[in-house]
Amino acid sequence: MSGAEADAVCRARSALMRVGTAHTYKQGEIMLLAGATDRHVLLLLNGFAKVTTSDDLDATVLVDIRAGGDVVGETAAFDNEPRSATVTAAQQVSVRRISQDEWLRWMVRYQAAGLAVSRSLAHRSRTSVRRRTQFARGPVITRLCRAVLDLTGQYGKPTPQGLSVRPGLTHAEWGELIGARERRVQHALQELSAAHVVSYGRCRITVHSVSALREFAADQ
Repeated sequence: MSGAEADAVCRARSALMRVGTAHTYKQGEIMLLAGATDRHVLLLLNGFAKVTTSDDLDATVLVDIRAGGDVVGETAAFDNEPRSATVTAAQQVSVRRISQDEWLRWMVRYQAAGLAVSRSLAHRSRTSVRRRTQFARGPVITRLCRAVLDLTGQYGKPTPQGLSVRPGLTHAEWGELIGARERRVQHALQELSAAHVVSYGRCRITVHSVSALREFAADQ
């Protein structure tokens, strides 16, 4: 992105911050509901949110994570179709709640915004395809390591003990992300802990060796 493009995107983002209304969601609160016909868009200012859908057996499946700076709900604002996924606050999340009309006016007024949003949607699509491939192939421990590396690369927070993986997911949610049973995830974490690659607890994983994690994530 050129300097001029970056400046244009910055101006568009500043304008977006001036529309809509401020709102805060508590941890566990549903922000957007799959199947709902509302059309507003949420600009996340901080915190993390979980994106979930239902499988063929109506079981909840974690499919993605959104963080501060991301936009959620824009697809329904574009196509007027029911929402395709549920978005839930993984911790307290502050947002700008932007109506469909405000969102579409912003898109028309700021051409750089449309390009940035298109790039974001393309990136999400590529990421989704990559994850479906990487998280579904190989032993559970391999798939888990790939998922941990993926989130660590995006949201890892350096600590004295290592890289803290954010947001904090339950073992069941890690299982949803990689298509594995919770008990298999627990066994994989035990093996990684015994090898001093990670340490873990309730909704917590700390990576002590990224290089070792990559070795476990390699095709077996």
